[in-house]
Amino acid sequence: MRKFTRLICLLLIVSAVSCKKKAAVDENKDLTVCGVKNPIQNLSWLNAKFKSLAGGANMNGIVLYRLNGSEVIEIQGSVFSSTNQHQYYCDGTKLNLDEPSAFNEFKKERKLIGVLYGTNIWKDWK
Repeated sequence: MRKFTRLICLLLIVSAVSCKKKAAVDENKDLTVCGVKNPIQNLSWLNAKFKSLAGGANMNGIVLYRLNGSEVIEIQGSVFSSTNQHQYYCDGTKLNLDEPSAFNEFKKERKLIGVLYGTNIWKDWK
């Protein structure tokens, strides 16, 4: 009985360790975004935004969308006071989504490509 209990404990430990999920940033290191691999490290403007995020991956996100044939990177921070001021083209140019109609059009037309870092915390905001 003692061997059986040890075996069960060992299996539980192995299962728990093997199920640990890698960070999104590690999963996407080989993903080519805006013409570069590992965009969070290799796009200087995006790296600066990434470094300014506070609270870690559960409270922030960097999300990639396609909009009218262009890649758009959305920086999602849990401490941001708005959701329409953090969308950028590959060169770091901010999208002008100040007007509610422009932001609504962006949300309607964008296609999710993937999460480059953290969590898509704004995914349910419509």
